[in-house]
Amino acid sequence: MGRTLTKNVADPLRGDSSPLRLCLVGARGRLGRIVAELAAEHDCKVVVEVTRDDVEPIRRSEATFDVVVDVSSRNGIHRAVGIAVAHEVPLLECVTDVDVRAKTALKVAESKIPVLHAPNTAFGVAILRMALRSIGRLTNSWPVTITETHHAEKVDQPSGTARSLVEDLRISRDDIEDGHVISNRVGEVVGEHEIAFLGEDEKIIIRHQATDRRVFGHGVLRAARWLSKERSPGRYSIDDTLEGLDEPPAITD
Repeated sequence: MGRTLTKNVADPLRGDSSPLRLCLVGARGRLGRIVAELAAEHDCKVVVEVTRDDVEPIRRSEATFDVVVDVSSRNGIHRAVGIAVAHEVPLLECVTDVDVRAKTALKVAESKIPVLHAPNTAFGVAILRMALRSIGRLTNSWPVTITETHHAEKVDQPSGTARSLVEDLRISRDDIEDGHVISNRVGEVVGEHEIAFLGEDEKIIIRHQATDRRVFGHGVLRAARWLSKERSPGRYSIDDTLEGLDEPPAITD
């Protein structure tokens, strides 16, 4: 993947016990506030907060951080990319509504810095996606339905997670499109995804339900720590952060 990025990134082997320093883009949003609240539990510290009202660039002489975490919106992606590239630090991109222009910006960035794009940081969703690839391959003649439900204020339809599930299924079959996803926007639902494989006389149903938005905050901080460990420039996914794990990481509230 190219050279190893070392400038401005904390070395976990150097004996430095200081918290991982984060630049948080979208700090005042739903997930941004949760990430800031949970940071200390993961030995992290938000040292720079970026909001939609901030227009001045962050100069390297004014702030030093180890990872840029973007939990903002489609418009915030370009701001996050610019900060990460200018400061030569990894970018954890958690925005789900990514258009063609934003995808291009991320593609350019990954040639210079490590970029981890994680539309959903929940540990359970990562497990779900891994299982889905195997089930999809073994049931490639069965009709499939995907249903996702989120809170009423969620803009993108289908959700970024649902689109990721579609991509997983496309690995083994070519009859799945984004348009096959049923999207519901109801009340304060945190996030639910259900995939049903319909056999002739049987069915397989897989369902993931997030019951508290904090699960995404824990996932963001866990991924940020993984990304900080001198990764080479390139594109990474949440699957990469699971390598070597035999059991789910403990979460204490």
